[in-house]
Amino acid sequence: MIKDLEKGQSIIGYFAVKDIAEKETKEQKKYLDLTLVDSSGEINAKVWDISQSLLGEMPQKSEIVKTDANVEEYKGVLQLKINRIRRAKADDDYDLDAIIPKAPVPVEKMYAVLCRFIEAISNDSLKQAVAKIIEEHKEKIMYYPAAKTNHHSYMGGWLHHTTTMLLAAERLSTLYQVNTDLLYAGIILHDIGKLYEYQADNTGLGTEYSLEGELLGHIAIGIRIIERAEGLDDEQKLLLQHIILSHHQNPEWGSPKRPMLKEAELLHHLDMIDSRMNDFLKAENQTQQGCLTPKIFQLDRKIYCTG
Repeated sequence: MIKDLEKGQSIIGYFAVKDIAEKETKEQKKYLDLTLVDSSGEINAKVWDISQSLLGEMPQKSEIVKTDANVEEYKGVLQLKINRIRRAKADDDYDLDAIIPKAPVPVEKMYAVLCRFIEAISNDSLKQAVAKIIEEHKEKIMYYPAAKTNHHSYMGGWLHHTTTMLLAAERLSTLYQVNTDLLYAGIILHDIGKLYEYQADNTGLGTEYSLEGELLGHIAIGIRIIERAEGLDDEQKLLLQHIILSHHQNPEWGSPKRPMLKEAELLHHLDMIDSRMNDFLKAENQTQQGCLTPKIFQLDRKIYCTG
């Protein structure tokens, strides 16, 4: 497993390709730059001599590969120097469940949690509108990641992020007086646009931005989905659209308006807590207890792993 790799090891193993690109060195020699993953984490890998190391056709994103590699360290981060790499064959002996990164909770259980919170919405028109939107998108919801590379960027990540926010909101709403109908509906729908912003296969690995995602982004797409929702009155649509529009809080993060409802403010912080904690846990999972990680791009800092 990737989390168990140590500098100096020689390994033969199976991984999934999260990203792959052909690049050039300063001497204009071509090499392959890969991000390989298994269920325990991810690691950068290099194929310095393509003609000698690549056996067969070039691997594609989300495919399983067999690798013969050395574990090295570059700028304080472990990296694989690949000696041999090929696409996995049908008769290869590997455990797909141990390779594909996925949410730590079964998707069926998470979907049941989502449905429980929809049922908890007391306003009938709001409940029915949210339920219809979710039912229409159920197929994607069951496997879509919540991001391409950042937090919850794995199979079932959208559902994991959404249900974790809902469970946290349930606790916090006992401390703060909020409209739970609006809060729960807002959480369930705040990232609904991501189901169109990305194109993802059923592993959650081959995720790319769609043209719609590139040109509009998930916030604008979410606004459009609410506008077209049936059964909502003008005020319900307006409040849900504001929650979606403001959930990143700052213009530089993609929100043109800051939260102007207490439910929108709470949702923003729940979103930040869950995304940041997911990034922390991902980093800790690949770092020994009592050690500092390298600088993490999403967090813009190193973190110390407490275990």
